[in-house]
Amino acid sequence: MAEKLKILIAEDEEVTRQLLQIAFRDSEQFETRLTTNGEEVLIAYKAWRPDIILVDIMMPHMNGFATLKAIRQTLHDKTTTVIMVSSVTDKQDIVACVKLGIQGYVLKPFEVKSLAATVVGYHQKHKKVKVVT
Repeated sequence: MAEKLKILIAEDEEVTRQLLQIAFRDSEQFETRLTTNGEEVLIAYKAWRPDIILVDIMMPHMNGFATLKAIRQTLHDKTTTVIMVSSVTDKQDIVACVKLGIQGYVLKPFEVKSLAATVVGYHQKHKKVKVVT
């Protein structure tokens, strides 16, 4: 059996967090951990080393932008797949996320049944493209 994809979910809204967990629970392919803010993400990230991180932009204590910046710039991680899951539709905010190194952007409300396939697609695309430095 192949190793499970480790998915770290960062979402402060309880209902949305439950929906995100539901999207991945029916498959033997995933192992998920839940956090409610960016500070918790960084703690879980360091301890667990997920393959994929799903991050909400609007979170308390440390928002998604700051979390993404910490992962990419402070922790120097360019390889973990980071996907923003947000209701933010402002193009400048989305472009800022792209510049910080996201692999995907899922707009809320999302379709629970297709979310896992979308996330896996972003992850596979990211892993096929090797960054040459």
